[in-house]
Formats: sequence, structure tokens, C-alpha cells
Amino acid sequence: MGEQDLVTQLLPTLARSLDGGFNLFDVMHHGTHEKQISNVFRWLLDAEETHGLGEAFADIFIGEVNRSLPDGEPLEPGGYWVRQEVNTAQDAGGMDIADLVLESKSTTIVVENYGTSDGHGHGYEQYLRYSQRDSRRGVVVMLCHQLDRSRLTRGWENAAVVTYQSVLEALRQALVNDRTYLRQCPEAFSLIDQMHRKYVKGRGPMEERKVLDFVVAMCDTGEAVRYSQNNIDRVAEQFASDLHEQARARFGEGRVLLQQVKDRLKSYSSTVLTRQLDAASSRTVVRKVAANYVGKWRWEVILPLETGDGPADDIQLIFGPSAWHTQHESAPNPLSDPDYTRIFVWRHSTKEFRQSEVSMQEVLDGLDPQDDRLRDEILALLNDSRALQ
Repeated sequence: MGEQDLVTQLLPTLARSLDGGFNLFDVMHHGTHEKQISNVFRWLLDAEETHGLGEAFADIFIGEVNRSLPDGEPLEPGGYWVRQEVNTAQDAGGMDIADLVLESKSTTIVVENYGTSDGHGHGYEQYLRYSQRDSRRGVVVMLCHQLDRSRLTRGWENAAVVTYQSVLEALRQALVNDRTYLRQCPEAFSLIDQMHRKYVKGRGPMEERKVLDFVVAMCDTGEAVRYSQNNIDRVAEQFASDLHEQARARFGEGRVLLQQVKDRLKSYSSTVLTRQLDAASSRTVVRKVAANYVGKWRWEVILPLETGDGPADDIQLIFGPSAWHTQHESAPNPLSDPDYTRIFVWRHSTKEFRQSEVSMQEVLDGLDPQDDRLRDEILALLNDSRALQ
């Protein structure tokens, strides 16, 4: 596909809010290094800390460890104290620093925290020997953001694996409806919620699929060459600038096209559709044709009905953005799978919303005077509510 298709091809892959909201981790560029995120996990695991959770998070963590243990009896919950940056090398002068160590009277849990499930040079066997010193029950845990089992090698395939998502999702679910905790510890919950948004929300397979769709669209539009360039920040800025210019031009073109649809649909309604309706019903159906609404209802043509002494009523031929607003904001029975290339029909008094067979492209090309699809759609809508006999 050519470069001219860039905006329309990429737009579906960019369909998420650009406003991520305030997040302390982003503001402080925190959590980009294992030591930083280990600080937060240590805070959560320590029952005496200021979060007000007591041992609630430690219990969740131990529960996840138990679910991931390759074999053996589950660890006892509760009673753990926490240390950070612990040297597990027992030989003189050796260094192998574990990120976290949890200890109870009988058990030691040595935790390696890393973005992906990779021992990245740390010794699993050394961690295990340290955890089992003095005949204690010992367990080694890989705590990670992204699980990739192909990276679990050199003994790490035997470690219990706990992901940020598994423990943070469970913690947030436990707290979100706890009104007492939310009232007593709002600052702590705010930090936990922001941590959840940073490391859990939107990071699952569906989000990965959307990102992959974006990469595929870059290939389809001939933009894949940008990925071969080295200065990532400069390339990203140039891509955003190019996309901005094309999107700005395409948006303006879209508005012009919508106005053309409106003008031609109004002209067709005035010269053809009203006569078709009157001939089919043996009476005057539409008093006049109007198209003067603005804002979200700009893209429609209004057909006020001749109701005699009855209450005012009208039929609206709606398309594009206005059809989207009707579907999402006004229709009591939204359509299951609307096709926004079509013209939609709405009756004001009954709030009935239908999709016609007539497309916007057909309106632009010029509807044949013998084309009675919109007439039949309107008459069916009126007959359904028994307005005409």
C-alpha cells in the first residue's frame, strides 16, 4: 500500500486514549530499574510499613509463590520479615546480590526481581543454597513484569515464578471495594492504584495484539523502514510530525466530504424523496426538508412530518459522526453491528433507529430518481408505529 494510506491504515491501531492520566511512576521516571521497583515491593511486603495493609500483600505474594512451586509442601503464610539487597554468596569475597529476602522462623525466600523472567547472570544454585542454610526451608522466586519461560535457564526453570500482574491485580481487587481502607489510607491506595495502572492495566494479550497490528500496518503502508533507523527519539518525532500533517489534511477532507453528503442528501430528499412518500401514502407526509442542526447532530437531514393537530414529529436521515452519536448516546436499542458507510433513519417520537441499505458513496455518486430504498425504509418505520394507515 502507498504512503497516502498511512492515516487510514494506522488509525484503527491507535484507537486508545492518549491521556494516560497522572501517574507518579511516570512523573519521577520510577520503576525503570529493578532497584526502584524492588523498593516498592519491599514496602508492600513489610507488614509494619505505612501502607496500612499489615500482612495482606505478603499473604498474596506467598499464595502466588505456592501456586508456582514446582513441588513440595506450600509455604506457611505470615510471620515474614523483609530485607533488601542481600549478598547470597557464602564464600569469602564473593558477591551475588539478591533483590529481596523474606525470612520467617523456619523459611527463607530469596527473590530475584527483573523486568523479564531472566536470571541475568545471578546464580540460581547460589540463591538456593543461601535460602537453605542452617537447614531452613528454602525457596527461590523469580519476580518479573513479563513472563518468558524460554529465558528461564541455568537452574531458573526450577524457580517459583510470580508476575507483577498476578500480585498487583489481586491486591487492587481486594482493596477497591474496601471502604474502610480507602477512607483510612487514601494516599497508600493511590500509589497502589498507580502502580497497577503502570504495570498491569492494558498490558495483557489484547494490548499486545493491538501493538502488533500497528507494526503490521507500518509494514503495509511502507513505513517499516523507520524501524531500521537508530536515533529512536528523532525518528519517533519525525514520524509523529508526518502523521500529524497527513491526519490534519485527511480530517479536513473528511469534513468537506461529509458536507457534500449532506448537501446531496438534502437535495435528493427535497426533489425526489418527498414526492415518493406522498405518492405512496396518498397524502402529504413531509412538510419540508431541513438540514440546519449543528454540533454533534450536524450530519443529518430532517424531514418534519405532517401530523395535522397532533404532536410534532420528524424523520431524520443520519450519517457518519451523527449516526455514531445516535448509536452511542440516544438509541434506546442500539444496533448490534452498525455499518457507518450507510445512511441511518431515526424517528424522533418513537426513538427507533434503523440502518438503511443506501450508502454515503451512493449519495455522493447520485441516487437514481427510481431508487425507492429510503422511501420504503421511512414508510416501514411509520407503519410500524401506525402513524399512517
